[in-house]
Amino acid sequence: MTPNTPLSRRRLLRTSGAALAALTVGAGTAAANPGRGDGSSNGKSFGRVWVDGTLWRTNVVNVLDEEPEPNDDIYFVNDGTPASLPPNGGVNGGGSPFVSESDPGDADWNGGQWVHYSARLVDGVTLDEPLTSEAEVLAAADDGRLTVSKGRPAIENAPPNFFVCPLNGRA
Repeated sequence: MTPNTPLSRRRLLRTSGAALAALTVGAGTAAANPGRGDGSSNGKSFGRVWVDGTLWRTNVVNVLDEEPEPNDDIYFVNDGTPASLPPNGGVNGGGSPFVSESDPGDADWNGGQWVHYSARLVDGVTLDEPLTSEAEVLAAADDGRLTVSKGRPAIENAPPNFFVCPLNGRA
């Protein structure tokens, strides 16, 4: 066949079918093997959230103007300074300053529609171990080691008050 010879209908369908099959296989392979899960292969920046002693991977997908219903509580353990901000975990150590009340395995999980709570350490208090569950955060508040208040802390670049941020795999 020369470059100027028109394609027959049969040849066109066969060629198109082969191209479509190659694209389908390529897309299926990419979906089945999306990368290492650390965001390095897709340009996303993943954060970490503690839930009942397990560190989960996450990324903010949407900032909300109003409190979502239903929602999940997320606590930002901080000392009121930028040193508390991710990615280093700041004063909570252990890989994340964020602690959630629930995860995808819990009956009360609401898909990562978060309401933000500031869990600020009282001046002079440090943590020997990271807080890794809502129970630990609330116990620290009961002990007077931190104060919990609804809303983001007054730290520049702190996460928003309301946002959607699914937990998408264990870290």
